[in-house]
Amino acid sequence: MTLGMEGRNSFAIRHICEWLDWRRRNNQQTILLLGSRAGALYRSLPFYEYCQQYTTHHLQTRARIWSFRECYSVLLQQQLGERELHALLQEAFRHVVGLLGMYEEDECFAEIVKRGYFREIITTNIDDLVERALIRVGLVEGEDFAVLIPGELPLSRKRALPYRLTKVFGDFLSRKYIIANRHASITEHDEFQQYLRGILHGGVLAIGIDPLWDSGILPLLRDAPTTLWFVNEQEDILHDQQIAPLFDQVQAVAALGQKYRYEDFWRSLYQQLCIEPAIKYKDMYSRHIPLTRDEDQSQPDKKVTHVFYIYDDHDRAIMEKFWRHLQNLRNEHLITEWHRGLLEPGDHLQVKQEQELRKAQLIFIGFSPGFIGSEYYEQAVQALELSHGETVTLVPLLLRPVSNWKQTPFGGIAPLPREGKKTLSELTSKDVDKELTKIADDIHKLVKRLQKGKD
Repeated sequence: MTLGMEGRNSFAIRHICEWLDWRRRNNQQTILLLGSRAGALYRSLPFYEYCQQYTTHHLQTRARIWSFRECYSVLLQQQLGERELHALLQEAFRHVVGLLGMYEEDECFAEIVKRGYFREIITTNIDDLVERALIRVGLVEGEDFAVLIPGELPLSRKRALPYRLTKVFGDFLSRKYIIANRHASITEHDEFQQYLRGILHGGVLAIGIDPLWDSGILPLLRDAPTTLWFVNEQEDILHDQQIAPLFDQVQAVAALGQKYRYEDFWRSLYQQLCIEPAIKYKDMYSRHIPLTRDEDQSQPDKKVTHVFYIYDDHDRAIMEKFWRHLQNLRNEHLITEWHRGLLEPGDHLQVKQEQELRKAQLIFIGFSPGFIGSEYYEQAVQALELSHGETVTLVPLLLRPVSNWKQTPFGGIAPLPREGKKTLSELTSKDVDKELTKIADDIHKLVKRLQKGKD
């Protein structure tokens, strides 16, 4: 079965979520397999720049899927020495790690893991992005999760810790890794092959598989899983002679196309598994969801400022962090809020947005390159016009670097973070929390000042 057209994206994501949720509730383990297109090399500009020296093809103008495969061929042809290869990978990984604050999808992935949807993770990547992501959401290596590298630890299907990450082709930091001849690294080691086959038996979600880079593990996917969800951005991947046999299985389903890129998939999955249930059930994950006026009957005489948020969908994860830091304002019943994530069944998005925008007294606009080019920028301009009537206060929230944002119609308004020297994505996760705490304090003072002005 194949779900590839963009119009069916929400259908596929919803069914994947239902499948994952059912398996978690029934204590059935789901194995997560991360392919090479989910790793650091796939994202690394210096890696492509290095490979460009040894090919006549213009890698920067080609589709990244094609260029990534070409880079694999370049590495095989060049037959780099151990020291030269390690230096190349070190530079490639350093570039990606330096941009980690801009990859919200990794944090979305880690939050989903933390909530128990995946206990076993298998990756064909040798970088440490998975470990870094898990640590950023509070999991501790050696206490919460173990990392298994072939040849270093005894192989056992039973986990000693709640989570386990198996790095099939080794680990860069340990200097024990394989780039070429990956197929033989599995087939010639029977014990490791049986270990992988045993773990992959059951329900598997595979994302970011590259038929060339990951060819070594594909034979195990042909007969080990009883159920396979195959998620990939390449729409024609089923025509690949190594991928096609996977779908001889009765229980294999493919979700294909640009909507299923690694980054977009995890954001969508996080939205449906972690955000929407919180809104619906007001459970332990819903602390950032505001009370509405109807719900807040205990404080009928309290002044309440209605807050409206405008942002691009790709910035949702940063906005979630921001919202969590405003909990004290909700606890004090100082604000009610609305954003697209709070749309109720039956609501018409455009109509509801216009209604809420007209009610708004405080509007936050999340600035990023994606936002500037999105349909929501026009909504922000409309909000700016409302602010000229002095009934609305508008505050730019600098999420990511935007060149010459001061030249936009919003450039004359004081932003948050203060002075706009650094955007939130440019800060480390520790510094982001500190900055968001300061921002929350500033907003608390702003709300109090606005409400005092109503007297």
